[in-house]
Amino acid sequence: MIKLDAGLRLIAILIVDVLNPLFVISLALFASLGYIFTLLMPVTIDVWQAVFWVCTVIPFIGLSARVYAKRKQGAYAKSRTSWRMLLPFIPLLVLAHSLIVEFSNPYMQVRVHGDLYSGYMQQLLYGATPIESYYAAGYPANHYWLYHAYVATVAKIASWPLLYASEIVNFIALFSGLLWIAQTLVALKLAKPRTVYLGLLVLFVYCSVNSAGMLNLLAHLASGADMPNLAGPALRLLLLEGADIRLHSMLGKILNASSITAAIAAFCAVLCVCAKMIKGSFGLLSLVLISAGGLASLAAQPAIA
Repeated sequence: MIKLDAGLRLIAILIVDVLNPLFVISLALFASLGYIFTLLMPVTIDVWQAVFWVCTVIPFIGLSARVYAKRKQGAYAKSRTSWRMLLPFIPLLVLAHSLIVEFSNPYMQVRVHGDLYSGYMQQLLYGATPIESYYAAGYPANHYWLYHAYVATVAKIASWPLLYASEIVNFIALFSGLLWIAQTLVALKLAKPRTVYLGLLVLFVYCSVNSAGMLNLLAHLASGADMPNLAGPALRLLLLEGADIRLHSMLGKILNASSITAAIAAFCAVLCVCAKMIKGSFGLLSLVLISAGGLASLAAQPAIA
């Protein structure tokens, strides 16, 4: 039992303090270094793979060394493994059905511009930079594409289909964003760790851009109005007054394999660092994450940056 507890504690530390920051940092380094190479020479998938390993292994070593040093200093001595560590995941099961549908239904994987994104990934996987616009062959790409280079590289390394690799990376980004929000809430003392309430609050915060959507629609129907055709201006019924029309489908875009999920994860990482700075916790990793968050969001979804 003691060995099992120690193993679970080590896994939790590895996920929270190594793998989660590694995702944002490696994506930022990959996009930055890869973009520089595209300015100097045609970049093929072999070069992208080399960039991926360099940008993943080096930060992994640094983050692992940081965790090892903290363990030697007794920073994790007070943490104890308990079945209660699974409680925050219970409310998140509400997302499970949508994720299963995304993984099992090819149509869902291309529903939110997946066909267009795969056009970029096909060029990056089988061709060389500079890549062409998916709207007009022969013209330069006019859409952010560095995130898709990251996904194409993951697909090549793992020998996965492109859309399946997109879903896997999107799931990792979703989990990363939720984990950063959980750390932010705990840092601000808005929720206690290892509680169902923390999971509920994480879900509420992550979906807060449109948390009142269905309530607004039900209120509209309760007033005796006709059910509108939910397209175009009618979608404003799902939004709070004054909200941007594009927010109505935000949750769908997050669950679908689009780059917006990775950009939100980067935003949440910076938000967490800022919350910890308010509480007096600041160091070299904080500076790295702030820089990485900005670069990763630029590569994935410039609007979020």
